Amino acid sequence: MIVNESAVINGKQFIKTYSDENKYIECNGVKYSEAFDPAEISREYTETDIPIETDEATESDYINALEDLGVKLGG
Repeated sequence: MIVNESAVINGKQFIKTYSDENKYIECNGVKYSEAFDPAEISREYTETDIPIETDEATESDYINALEDLGVKLGG
């Protein structure tokens, strides 16, 4: 479902729009993970069926990357 929230950035009012199901939103053929529009501009977004993929690193990923660089960890 599309979510609209009020946000103030540098003293200006914006509307933040995003999907509560972690899917891309779309307006005029352009896909966004989230959008910030000036409050006085009324844009309509639709939710797509495309999930936003996040590839966040884990602690293990960081440790392996450091070891690959020759950093010795631990005691």
